[in-house]
Amino acid sequence: MVGIGAAQKQAAFSGPCSDLFTILTPPLNTNSVATTHYSVPSASSTTKRNHPMTDSNATPALKQAAQNPWYLLATLYGEPGWGDEELQANNRVAWNRYYASTWTDEQRETLKGRVDAAELVPFDDAELIEIRRLFQDRAKDVQAAMPEAYRRVDFSECRFDQTVHFSEYVLGNADFRSATFSGGTNFSSATFSGYASFNSATFSGVALFPSATFSGFADFSRATFSGVVLFPRVTFSEYADFSRATFSGSANFSSATFHGAARFTNSELKAPTEFEGSRFKGEPPRFHGGKLHEDTVWRGVEWPTAPADRRKAGRFTDAYERLKQEMDRLKKHEDELMFFAKELECRRVAAGWFKGLPIAAYGCFCGYGRSYVKPLIWMVALFDIGVPALWLLQPDLGWGKAVGLSAVNCLAGLGMRKELMGKVLDNLGPGALIVSGAQTVAGLILLFLIGLGLRNRFRMK
Repeated sequence: MVGIGAAQKQAAFSGPCSDLFTILTPPLNTNSVATTHYSVPSASSTTKRNHPMTDSNATPALKQAAQNPWYLLATLYGEPGWGDEELQANNRVAWNRYYASTWTDEQRETLKGRVDAAELVPFDDAELIEIRRLFQDRAKDVQAAMPEAYRRVDFSECRFDQTVHFSEYVLGNADFRSATFSGGTNFSSATFSGYASFNSATFSGVALFPSATFSGFADFSRATFSGVVLFPRVTFSEYADFSRATFSGSANFSSATFHGAARFTNSELKAPTEFEGSRFKGEPPRFHGGKLHEDTVWRGVEWPTAPADRRKAGRFTDAYERLKQEMDRLKKHEDELMFFAKELECRRVAAGWFKGLPIAAYGCFCGYGRSYVKPLIWMVALFDIGVPALWLLQPDLGWGKAVGLSAVNCLAGLGMRKELMGKVLDNLGPGALIVSGAQTVAGLILLFLIGLGLRNRFRMK
């Protein structure tokens, strides 16, 4: 084996989910396939299929993975079984070093820390001759030409009947459109340095993408996930599209980072879904037409700051409004309030400075109905300001009566103002009357906001 020994290391995915992967994936299929000619397409023949958004209504004729030259290169030393870490490492190192010749210095710098230093070094001429010989031996039954490193990785319309191991692989522009994965799929810590298209792909077993990095457009639109799918700690550097995707098993996006837009339009998540600790840096996710499971977790999510641009704020408003409606449907009251608050934050910007003032005041005084502490603090401040104001404007009151009058003014909504301070009110001067009236109105509003906060806090309807 060429350039492998020092670079062998443990497969990227291990830990508490490894048992789950073992249970949900079938044993390796090592059946031989019929001899088939499969040549690498020329540049001219791939022009129409090179765009990740390409979509076809026709049902594709799937090809077995063992007939695909890129799969043969990815499994240069053989198809590893689950737990065969040495064979997985050998295949990975051969793949990464073969494609290392196409990486820029900037890409190499980015890959440091994610990929072993030995895997960043391209094969020299002698090693490359040996790699080509190994590929010819691997592909002798299908007569496939070895893919050129500068071409996109083409697994489109490919049928994977066995467990697939792409853990820690570095893939450039990768095309898995309409591919089917009958067994388990392991892309843990994989790096997609270009676009990655899984449009209309089918995952029948567990799909593992923990700590994967998508540097370009990540297209999972119309994908079908029948088993558990794990995207924890995944980084989506650009647009992530899960529109019209179906998740029949549980989905885990915990601690994932979305730097661009995240679309789940018309998607359906039928099992528990977790976004705990996720970070949406660019935009809030769009779930228009989508359906979430009642066990959807949003704890600790980092949401983008409300934008200053009114048009962008309008898009944010639409996204949060849809999430609020979905949480209302699922009777998740606290999440509904959270998305309502986010919606109003953006609606204030979209409405403009003047029209947005009432919304800003609503947020300032009670956190958009989520807090009873804020209006309570404002009530105390109103009382504290009223005492010296009344005492200065009406010196004959004395400090004690000024304290009492300020208190009953703030709590006028409880109906005790006239009974407690009736004679004092009759003798107030114009200035003290104005202060008392202002306190009474403000106190009524704050009492209402305190009640609203308590109702929302304890989910009383």
